[in-house]
Amino acid sequence: MIVKAILISLVAAYGRLEQGWFGQQMIARPIWLSTLVGLALGDVQQGVIIGGTLELIWAGVVQVGATPTEVVTGSVVATSLAIYNNLTVAEAVAIAIPVGLLATLMNTLNSTICIALWSPLTNKAVEKGDTRAIWWLGIAGCATHAAMFFIVAFFAFVAGSAAVQSVIDAIPEVLRTGLSNASRILPAIGIAVLLKFSFDVKYVGFLILGFMLPTFLGFKSISVAIAGLTAALIYFYLSPSEEEVD
Repeated sequence: MIVKAILISLVAAYGRLEQGWFGQQMIARPIWLSTLVGLALGDVQQGVIIGGTLELIWAGVVQVGATPTEVVTGSVVATSLAIYNNLTVAEAVAIAIPVGLLATLMNTLNSTICIALWSPLTNKAVEKGDTRAIWWLGIAGCATHAAMFFIVAFFAFVAGSAAVQSVIDAIPEVLRTGLSNASRILPAIGIAVLLKFSFDVKYVGFLILGFMLPTFLGFKSISVAIAGLTAALIYFYLSPSEEEVD
């Protein structure tokens, strides 16, 4: 139990190190973090399934500028509790969304604490022109942030694994059905939000093709992905270059 909690907490800390140490490499995404949680708990398949569902829901959430929903904590905590307690994907989604919203407030608090701890020292280092100290203070600030999320994820798993099942059992069947239906609708909403910002009418043919392949021809996910790669290669190599346009 403790070993699993430590592994899960390391995944949460690793997700929070992304922006500070690795420069937005998209490793702090549900599809990746949930897979790592599944690996730590011995059920990679369920981790991928839960992560894929949460990725669709939070597909348009990118942590740039204003603080959005904190997907790292929501994904790690929800996936770990769902796998450990043999919950369904719908129940994992029901845990992830409120946890992510609550963790957003915690993220803001953590950022404030880190600023209060390290900013005065950083300002002094800047005044002295001490680039080595500036570098180490940047590392320290991100490490402090990751340590806080490690602690939160650890206690959430240890305390929650015993309590979650009793809470789930107390939920009326009609509400469970509603949560199950919501888990099917939320991914569509996530895709719709993403399309709102990225849709271009000249690419609508690819959208229609992607819808038709699984719906009418029964293509599986891998087949659709290969078809998408093929369409992208055709589009890339057949598109005229700048020299040809001129």
